Amino acid sequence: MPTHNRIVIGLLPLFSLFVMDRASVFAQSETAAIVTCTETPDSIKVTVRGKPVLTYNKAFQEPPQGMDPIYRRSGYIHPLYTPSGRMVTGDFAPDHAHQHALFGAFVNTTFQGKRVDFWNQHKRTGNVSHHKVIEVNSGDQVGSFTVELRHEAFTTPDPPTPVLKEQWTVQVHATTDPGFVVDIHSTITCVADSLLTINPYHYGGMAFRGNNEWVTVESEKAINAYLKARDAGQQLAEPDMDVARHQFLTSEGERRFDGNGSHVKWVDLFGRVDGEQCGIAMLSHSKNFRFPQAVRLHPSKPYFCFAPMVDGEFTLEPNETYVSDYRYIAHDDPPDTAAIEQAWLEFTK
Repeated sequence: MPTHNRIVIGLLPLFSLFVMDRASVFAQSETAAIVTCTETPDSIKVTVRGKPVLTYNKAFQEPPQGMDPIYRRSGYIHPLYTPSGRMVTGDFAPDHAHQHALFGAFVNTTFQGKRVDFWNQHKRTGNVSHHKVIEVNSGDQVGSFTVELRHEAFTTPDPPTPVLKEQWTVQVHATTDPGFVVDIHSTITCVADSLLTINPYHYGGMAFRGNNEWVTVESEKAINAYLKARDAGQQLAEPDMDVARHQFLTSEGERRFDGNGSHVKWVDLFGRVDGEQCGIAMLSHSKNFRFPQAVRLHPSKPYFCFAPMVDGEFTLEPNETYVSDYRYIAHDDPPDTAAIEQAWLEFTK
């Protein structure tokens, strides 16, 4: 069994020493906890000192009228806010409706001799959805919830074939400096009788789609014009924030074009919401498979992901588990490189 899938990282917090049923946890959290996690039939909502942080969508979210219903999705986080209340996630964007805020999926895979794409829903070969809630906890330092998702293949007639079982343990910290801090511990286990091959590809894995306001027709035209001039060896200034609407910064100090495909510790995506800059930093743990992982920074859209399949094929055998850990910092103001770097050190120590 490949060793990369047997690593277990001890990042989960110590929960209560007493076992309480979910109703009593809710009662305690609503009266005392700084970080409150509240489950409803459709979602799990998290607040810090009463400020909304994020919503995990248990129920299928339906696309806007006129959009193909194939893009309905559950099992992802949206919205995600900064401490000032600015939303950094985007969902059901007209240009890429399959990119659902804070989500994860493999793209180019082979299962039982057939290609399965769990990411691009319009290809109708696979999908990821919420399956069940395992645990919900509020607390003064950290609130958390654990959920199970299913990755299913549509390679046979109904019903779909369960291929992967994924658990997310999502931890939200009480701190607001340098922003709201959210950790996701993911374990993906192959539950099929056949192995899944993740083929070499330029994207796939844990991903993030930024606010829909961070891309416009004008911004794409300007960025594509810059790319065309660059490819032709011409000198043209890269579009500034007012034109491009968003920007990337990596731990190596690289922006969108030089950073795409590079191997980094963290990526920050930022733009303006309500006239003020804000953004999201995504930090990859040093024990993640193939760390430092390659990143996909989209050439014109506010989307990126950590993509270990850039560096070659890997497989998940039946009952084998793939483990990864990421920290997200939803921040106001432009990215603070020193603060993000310190947060990465604290995350990985």
